[in-house]
Amino acid sequence: MKVIAESAFNHNGSLEYLKKLALESKDSSADFFTVQVMDVPSFCVKDYSKYGIYKENTLNFIEWKLLLDYCEKINLQVLPCVLDIKSLKFCYDEGYRFLKIHATDITNIPLLDELLSLDKIKLILETQCATNLEINFAISKLGDRIECLMHGFSNYPTEIEDLNLNSLDYFKEYFPQYKIGLADHSLDVEKVPLMALAKNCDFFEKHITLSRNNRNFDYQVSLYPYEFRAMVSNIRHYENALGIKMKHPVKSEMTYRKIMYKKVLDNNEYKRSDNGLDYITHKIESFDIKNVGIALIARLKSKRLPLKVLKPFYDTNLISFLYKKLNLSKHVSSVFLATSNLIEDIELVNMAKENQINVFLGHPVSVIDRMLELAIKEKLGAIFRVTGDNPFTDINFIDEMISLMWANNLDYVRVNNVPFGISAELFSTKYLWELYLKMDNPMQSEYLTQFVLEDNSALKGCLDIETKIKDSKYINLSIDYPKDLERAYSLIRELDEYDLYNVTFEDIIEKIDCLEREDKDKTIKLSGDENIKFSDFLFKLENQDYKIRKKITY
Repeated sequence: MKVIAESAFNHNGSLEYLKKLALESKDSSADFFTVQVMDVPSFCVKDYSKYGIYKENTLNFIEWKLLLDYCEKINLQVLPCVLDIKSLKFCYDEGYRFLKIHATDITNIPLLDELLSLDKIKLILETQCATNLEINFAISKLGDRIECLMHGFSNYPTEIEDLNLNSLDYFKEYFPQYKIGLADHSLDVEKVPLMALAKNCDFFEKHITLSRNNRNFDYQVSLYPYEFRAMVSNIRHYENALGIKMKHPVKSEMTYRKIMYKKVLDNNEYKRSDNGLDYITHKIESFDIKNVGIALIARLKSKRLPLKVLKPFYDTNLISFLYKKLNLSKHVSSVFLATSNLIEDIELVNMAKENQINVFLGHPVSVIDRMLELAIKEKLGAIFRVTGDNPFTDINFIDEMISLMWANNLDYVRVNNVPFGISAELFSTKYLWELYLKMDNPMQSEYLTQFVLEDNSALKGCLDIETKIKDSKYINLSIDYPKDLERAYSLIRELDEYDLYNVTFEDIIEKIDCLEREDKDKTIKLSGDENIKFSDFLFKLENQDYKIRKKITY
């Protein structure tokens, strides 16, 4: 949760006071220091009852420039709250692209239009005093310029019964595309911040002052620096309790799991024992390694190429083509379209059922959960992961991989030095379960290959493919973007003399040498927001400690 130190108007127009406040905010470990930037004549009319107060207690743009430069010098991120168009232009010209919009400007059409005219702006939109209708209005205008909706109240101090923290849940339910925040104007410095943390707020704002005794503006709800520092420290401490949005045993639980889980004993009793296996492990151990299945992983969530697995392909659609092709394997017992149980994938599910495709509905995010549930349901001793956007997956490789696993009692088999979209990954179900228990976060298991790369205990095998094609491993035959689909269509035309269902890598070698190669130095994303250079990732794949390597030359 990002903590924002709010200066508001308690500086009473003093640049030096504001600099000291900025330094205290920095020392208090605030993530942002927010200031209300105002050009008074642009903000209100002269006969407004508070015109004189604003005129006497704001900074001019020269002073704001000095403050911003000072904050940059002390490495403090400023979040300007722009209160008029002139102030907006000033902050934009100073390079600020992350701004806060005061709730009272939520229907300020000229200001909203000006924001829309500026490039790369992201906003925190305050909602104090605003109705749901007005929030929807601002969203309809600003759209994805908004990063966060900030809940809060303008009465100082806010009474506990007025906080209405469940509004944060309302925001998450009805506006899930945005982050949420709380501008807390209560007197509580311990429990309300922690409640905001428990509500999974992305931003938390609290006022800060050098002294409440001077009775500067907003003093009622402003914290002394030592109070602000203690609040941030408390938040950071209890932030550790949130963990990750999932249910999975943490590493420290694994020892207790081994000791305390009841075991299946020889007489089929379930008792605590130092010997034997827990039920799931016991069940998986009984599966026949000869019973091999394919989990065809696909959903309809792609934004780069919407509904890509339902695009026309050969004599049907992409996913139906791949499903039919995979069923031609000699050693595979069953193929399942493994998709999610969410309503957003119902179109895919209905299409599959209409075409007599085996469908398994599982976890929408955790790929490994989906694969394991399918493997246990079908009693599979081994299971392939084939992604639904790889229509050129080679059946010959699949059968070779199965034979390699059977002959060498392997945990994992892959193919190296082939284009993306040609190969698959084969796991023994026993190993997949072991890998699952080792993971910190199965919600990141779409990067399943990375977890295998980092596991040195597995018995791995590979097919090493050699061809006359230079850098074939940098050719992309997977489909992620519209240009990839067009490339696939072109390749289909080149293979016109073949039955595409039976086309192998050997058949297409002569057709793909002319295709462009991917940039070796581009970075690819791994789990936990880690990035790696493409060539380095392929190097790691090719240089694992493989128990057995089978070379195939074309």
